[in-house]
Amino acid sequence: MKIGIIGVGNIGTIIAEALIHDHELVLVNRRTEKLKRFQNKAQIFSKIEEMPDVNILFFCVKPQDAISALKRIKVKSDLIISTVTGLKISAIKSYLNGDIVRIMPNIPISIGKGVVGITYSEEFPEDKKQTVKSLLSNFGVLVEIEEKHFAAVTALSGSGPAFIFVIIEALVDAGMKLGLSYDTSMELVIETIKGSAELLQKEGKHPGEFRHLVTSPGGTTIEGIYSLEREGLRGILMKMIIDTYKKALELQGDSHES
Repeated sequence: MKIGIIGVGNIGTIIAEALIHDHELVLVNRRTEKLKRFQNKAQIFSKIEEMPDVNILFFCVKPQDAISALKRIKVKSDLIISTVTGLKISAIKSYLNGDIVRIMPNIPISIGKGVVGITYSEEFPEDKKQTVKSLLSNFGVLVEIEEKHFAAVTALSGSGPAFIFVIIEALVDAGMKLGLSYDTSMELVIETIKGSAELLQKEGKHPGEFRHLVTSPGGTTIEGIYSLEREGLRGILMKMIIDTYKKALELQGDSHES
């Protein structure tokens, strides 16, 4: 299958790396140094206008470059998959013909552990849905949502890894403050987070149920939880997601989801 990718930045590169072994790739990026790793493995171009026709087209440019890029696309493709934050299917349709998919992947797709929010244009053929799902299956978990919720998905899972990394960094720093080495702190934090997440996933219970299992009266855990509540951690985290959500709405030209 011939697959084109316009915009080989962070996400575009990850997608290219995931697909290059099984498909013929055509890559376009205005900064050709980004394409050096794909030389002799894919067709590469610096100009959108030079791109040949493809079976599937991934559109992965930065939001601020999206409209100018769409205006320059001459390539024909029956299926367009967009990763562009804030770019609605209706906007893409005004420039391109073909069935359109909008996805919101996150960085862990690079190791097959990502989550991908996905929505389809109206009257999207069922056989093409299966093609898309098969193509993206190695990325991680696919979650089909209505397009009106895309800003929320962007805030929660699209930007989410960056927030998790900040939290991990803070916990590791705390471990080092207490005298642990960086390597020991990192291992303790990562394995604690990974194990806790897998336990929640396996048991399907509310997080509060497990929190109470390790919280003894007058013990260390309740002391830490009291500190979190006193400092307003829940409010800080919720505001972080809501502020990110508002920015995603701003990028797609909305003041609220409709």
